[in-house]
Amino acid sequence: MSRRAKLILNPIPWAQRAWSKLPEMVNLLEDADIHADLTFTKMNETMTKTVEQAAGDGYDLVIAGGGDGTVSEVAAGLVGTGVPLGILPFGTYNNIAHSLGIPLDLSEAAYRVARGRTIDIDVGVANGVYFFEAVGVGLDATLFPIGEEIKGGHYEKLAKAAMTFLRHRKADIELLTPKHRVRLRSPMVVVANGPYYGAGIQINPGADLSDGLLEVVTFECNKMEVALHFALNAQHRQYEQPCVVRLQVDEVKIDCSLPLPAHADGKPIGTCPVSCKLIPESLRVIVP
Repeated sequence: MSRRAKLILNPIPWAQRAWSKLPEMVNLLEDADIHADLTFTKMNETMTKTVEQAAGDGYDLVIAGGGDGTVSEVAAGLVGTGVPLGILPFGTYNNIAHSLGIPLDLSEAAYRVARGRTIDIDVGVANGVYFFEAVGVGLDATLFPIGEEIKGGHYEKLAKAAMTFLRHRKADIELLTPKHRVRLRSPMVVVANGPYYGAGIQINPGADLSDGLLEVVTFECNKMEVALHFALNAQHRQYEQPCVVRLQVDEVKIDCSLPLPAHADGKPIGTCPVSCKLIPESLRVIVP
């Protein structure tokens, strides 16, 4: 049966890393009787409108080509629609693709979109913003914007990142869930949906995006322990620190003694307090 797909590509990484693969990927889709309409759009309001329009125009699936930011933006427009999301990963870290077992070879990924199966995964919501990887409150939210500049080639920002890290102070944080009230003094808290976030950091080992649970990760650590934890868990590796404590929940409110910044999948969402909850099995995705 013939299917119509909206293929949404982020033009900046696409032009640099994957242009030569485009004909092959489109041919793989066509061989599976998937007729793709191609759209180039950046991560902004236009992308969200493009996805919403595609869902409303009767497309059988929407395919996101780009990094985690692009995939998250496209996925946000498909939550609750039942329209499947296909992923062609060509970002820097590709955390969502890793979480779903999607191959990073673009030809192989296109073949899997064409021949794969669909599953329904959970979606997190933090202060009204969807997230698929994780929410961070505190130190990581402070460092994320600087990290994006460094990833973009502004290596002079490394000194700023180091100074920001050294100057950051712990805050009194309270976690409120239907069953728990936890008080701690910590530089940050992460609420994870998937296993990875940020620079390929394995924040929630063994996570299942369809288990109906979020994992609250707290850091009752000193700065050197925090730095070691993130360094050894980057690039999708795994290392456990005794001072890192985890709590599984389906919703949580984070209150802080200071107005700590917060992010959802790297997108700023204001400051503490932050309320997170899960919408179970609300996004349909294509996996191998």
